[in-house]
Amino acid sequence: MNFSEKLEAAVKAKNSCLMLGLDPNLDKMPAKFEKNIGGVYEFCKEMIDGLEDLVCGIKIQMAYFEVFGHQGIAAVEKLIIDAKKKNLIVLIDGKRNDIGSTAEAYAEAYLGDGGLSGDALTVNPLLGTDGILPFIKYCEEKGKGIFVLVRTSNPSAMEFQGGEGELSVRIAEKVEEWNITTQSAKNNFSSVGAVLGATLPEGMLPFFREEMPHAWFLCPGVGAQGGSMEEVLKCRKHGLGVLVPVSRSVLYASSGDDYIKAAREEMQKMWEMQG
Repeated sequence: MNFSEKLEAAVKAKNSCLMLGLDPNLDKMPAKFEKNIGGVYEFCKEMIDGLEDLVCGIKIQMAYFEVFGHQGIAAVEKLIIDAKKKNLIVLIDGKRNDIGSTAEAYAEAYLGDGGLSGDALTVNPLLGTDGILPFIKYCEEKGKGIFVLVRTSNPSAMEFQGGEGELSVRIAEKVEEWNITTQSAKNNFSSVGAVLGATLPEGMLPFFREEMPHAWFLCPGVGAQGGSMEEVLKCRKHGLGVLVPVSRSVLYASSGDDYIKAAREEMQKMWEMQG
């Protein structure tokens, strides 16, 4: 199945464009969990089990697991299995990129048939088309998806990405070019999406929607970073085309024994904002 159509099915099944972001910080996890990879896995697993009905998928931030070496990688493999058993979309947030055989190896690792394979992967476009085509091949042939960094949510993004007319716009134009071969005839969206921070100045998200009418938007920054859910949802078309990962504001809503209850209450608020 085309990734865009798989994503549509997941969003409609849960009536939710929300994704549970797994960014497990040892210093912020509830005290009951051990400060090791075993505790990290159990914490993430409980969050998935407790929130699965409110989200269409999970977003695994690889950095928080890679710090544990091979044990962290093993934990990611287990979480991917856990999420797929629940029919949740699995997005690997690794921001990978390279050229030639190295890019092909990254694509095989995260979009192939191995233990780290998810449904989609975030990728960095800085090396140009050479660094993107190996990933697009997996979108075309294996029904996978990618989300290209276009305009991120961090404060210093302006240093290189800029605003209208600058690098981020040039990338957006390429995203719309790259996504032609995987556009779904059913929903008119492509398997090649874009990462756009929810914290962008007012008006920029609609601008990028005009630039990329066929791209799913992954919009981090709602919640702890102060991004506007309302602005993000304006970019939907027929209720589709947007994904909102929610991490810290949910994961660390409470450090006490009520951590799951508090997390659900926070995610429920986000869910209700969707209208």
